[in-house]
Amino acid sequence: MAYFSFQLKKVIKTNLSVITLCILIIISFGVLYLNVMQVNNGTSIKGDAQGNIAMQQNIIAQDKQALKKYSPSSESYRRTKTALKQAEKQLQVNQAIVKHINNNQWIPVYQIKINDIKKIKTSNLSDNERNFIIGAKKRYQYLINHPMPYESDAAITGNQLLLDLNQSYWPILFTLVIIVILTYLYTENYKNGLDITSVLPINKFNNLLISCSTGVVISCIMFFLLSLLVFTGSSLIFGTGSLQYPTIIHHLVSGHQIVDLVPLAALIPQFLILQILEFVFLALFIQLLAKLLHNQLSTLLLAVLIVIGMELSINVIVPFTKIAQWIPSTYLNSFKVVSGEIAYNLNNYQINFTNGLITLLIGTLILFILICLLDKVRAHHFKSVEEQ
Repeated sequence: MAYFSFQLKKVIKTNLSVITLCILIIISFGVLYLNVMQVNNGTSIKGDAQGNIAMQQNIIAQDKQALKKYSPSSESYRRTKTALKQAEKQLQVNQAIVKHINNNQWIPVYQIKINDIKKIKTSNLSDNERNFIIGAKKRYQYLINHPMPYESDAAITGNQLLLDLNQSYWPILFTLVIIVILTYLYTENYKNGLDITSVLPINKFNNLLISCSTGVVISCIMFFLLSLLVFTGSSLIFGTGSLQYPTIIHHLVSGHQIVDLVPLAALIPQFLILQILEFVFLALFIQLLAKLLHNQLSTLLLAVLIVIGMELSINVIVPFTKIAQWIPSTYLNSFKVVSGEIAYNLNNYQINFTNGLITLLIGTLILFILICLLDKVRAHHFKSVEEQ
């Protein structure tokens, strides 16, 4: 426990941990700022309605002027009159949307949006466009049955911001930070190519467990601390949002791809399990590289190349896409895995929570065995050298 505490304090007290955590916090709140600007620039249900109101008022004014130029019995007059009535009807709908939102009356807004979706002809749309519309319709229907404010305009509430960050930014950025910190932790044990921890009164197996535990604990502390700070900051300004807010998922039912909805809270346990298992895998993987290379820069570059490179390659290299469910780096974006978004995007529905558990557990076991074998071979080698 003393050695574990020493390892933990060595990383926590270093400026590297503080600097990288601050960088991630700045980036996260930068994303929040961009999302707020997006909402303020009209990219929201209310903003779209207000934009439509301005456009329709302009059209109505032009049509009224045009009617004065036409004879009441002319075809142009009748067409303009019909267009004017349609514009006035749409104006009333959009004004109603803004009024309901201002009064925090969301159910009428959702009913209007569902009626608008029903008018869309889906026969000429692509599969992605059709699934997007199906998901939007199901979300509005869910929100009618479970009344709550709309949070899908942009991620600004605490829960939605964390969801957005874990889907789009942190899988790469946070992984890079963890690789840097763990590389520092494990390569600090080597001086002039020699493992200075070998002189400690701890056997190799216990040393491995302590080193791995330290890496996992550090990763978890940084992840939960970062999440807490970002969640608190966003929630103080824009509210926490609801854990029961519907999240779109993709899964197979009888061999057919289905777009469905579940509350955000239902996906969090599986997400956290995969996230922690990924931390365990990274801790062992970087420790193995450090034992092989004994050099900080080489370990860092190779870890980034393999871990991040493999995660990115599954999206563009077809052979990797087909076996992505057995590549540990696939599960860096744990939330997209449990929601089925990665499986949907890659058309590989073997990428799921169950296969994620299997892949990461087997990968962790293989790495653990390799490190033990490497320590045993080196111990035998040094013993032979001493005897000579």
